[in-house]
Amino acid sequence: MINTVELNPRPIAKARAFLAMAWLANPFAYIAINTLIAVMPGVASRLGLSTMVAGFCCSIWCFARLAAFWGLWRWSGWHYRFRWLVAAYLALSGTFAILVLAPNLAALVLAQIVFGCALGLIYYSSLFYSMDLSQAKGERGGIHEAAIGLGNFAGPAVGAAALHFLPQYANGSAWAVSGLLLLGLGGLVAVWWKGKSPNPKSD
Repeated sequence: MINTVELNPRPIAKARAFLAMAWLANPFAYIAINTLIAVMPGVASRLGLSTMVAGFCCSIWCFARLAAFWGLWRWSGWHYRFRWLVAAYLALSGTFAILVLAPNLAALVLAQIVFGCALGLIYYSSLFYSMDLSQAKGERGGIHEAAIGLGNFAGPAVGAAALHFLPQYANGSAWAVSGLLLLGLGGLVAVWWKGKSPNPKSD
C-alpha cells in the first residue's frame, strides 16, 4: 500500500498568506498580554479593588481565552476567513486600550471577555495554520513558538522604553503599545492584500 500525503486543498498562496498573517498577529497579541499584566495592578488600584477581587476580576481574560480555544476546536468556520482574523485583531487592540483606561469594573470585565476571545482566535490561528500545511510541521511549529517569545520580549521592552523616554506621561507605555498594535494591523492588511486570491468569494 502506497502512503499518500494529505495536501491542503486551498491555493498554496492563500494558505501561506494566512500563515504569515497569523505569525505576524501572534507576537503582537503577546505584546498586549505582557503589557496588560504589567499595568493591571495599577488599574485595580485605581478602581479600588481588593486583592482578592482584583485577583479574580483581572484574570477573566485567561478563562475567556480558554473558552475560545474550546469553541474554535469544535467549530471550523473561522478557517481561512480573513474577516475573523482581522476582527479578532481589531478587538484585541480596542479592548487593550479600554482595559488600560477602564473607567469602572463592568468595563474591565466585559473588555477582558472580548480580549480573551480575541487572543484565543489569534493564538489558535497561528498554531492551526502552522500545522495545516502538509510539509515541515515541526519547523513551522517552532516558528510559532518563536513568535510567542518575540512578543514576550517586545512587550516589556516597548513599555520600559516608553517609561524611560516619556516619564512625564503616566500611560506612556500603554499608548506606545497601542501604536505598535496599529502598525501590526497595517502589516496584516498588507500581507492579506499581497496574497489575496483572485476569486473574491474565497475570502
